[in-house]
Amino acid sequence: MPGLWTRTLGKLTLSYIPDAGVTMIPDRLYPSSTEEEWGQHCTHMTGAGHLSMGCGALLVERGDTRLLIDAGHGHISGDEVEHFQHAFGHVRDLPASLAALGVDPAGLEMVAFTHFHGDHTGWARPDATEDSRSLFSTARWLVGEGELESIADGTATVLAGQNERTIVVTDGTEIADGIRAWSLPGHTPGHTAWVLDTGDGREVVAFGDALHSPVQVVHPGWEVLLDADRNEAERSRLRLIDYLTREGVYGFGVHFADQQLGTVESGRWRPWADAIDAR
Repeated sequence: MPGLWTRTLGKLTLSYIPDAGVTMIPDRLYPSSTEEEWGQHCTHMTGAGHLSMGCGALLVERGDTRLLIDAGHGHISGDEVEHFQHAFGHVRDLPASLAALGVDPAGLEMVAFTHFHGDHTGWARPDATEDSRSLFSTARWLVGEGELESIADGTATVLAGQNERTIVVTDGTEIADGIRAWSLPGHTPGHTAWVLDTGDGREVVAFGDALHSPVQVVHPGWEVLLDADRNEAERSRLRLIDYLTREGVYGFGVHFADQQLGTVESGRWRPWADAIDAR
């Protein structure tokens, strides 16, 4: 499972803030996958044959801008995760990790969400802390168009102060210098990636759950149990994978265990390597 890390790319500083670890049952998460196919991807599996995943958030710093992408797992218990999960290890160190970086969550002005699933909204929920304003008591919530409408009628509020604090952004909107929204629907109706300009000709795409595992780069056509619209999700995956093959474009996969930062080469996910990518 991944730990706290920080990397600087040009004007951009990224820090991964860990919050939980999950091991999944591969053929339940990906119902159309086969045991033979998984036999080719053992490096992503535990010794017991389960898929390793992490949950957390990405701190983005560029110039005077500091924001968080997603809000970790929060206090969701393992009992709330459905049958495709094998095991759940709750780290709950997102607040402590922010403190270790000298970041006061109450001082963050923006939290940008890829989507509203509970493992991405955790510490922004009204019940995340004793303060009903959540861990990020003054932040504005930035969400993609269509995501608010995806919340079922009668469902409890997803975010603290949701009606007053949420700003809906459309595809291509630049929410701060060098940070723009990219609509990649399918996993949820308003699922949004965030494209981060490094200022030196490179980009990092924080793509949320458009991909859950590096294995999907090889198998983009696999059905994903959690996708709201299977066909649209597959189209978004293919668009994303194609974009990640471009020179100087990196991806950040929040669930990619210890291979979160990387790019696509020769049809496969290539994790970040300091000897190749750092400059």
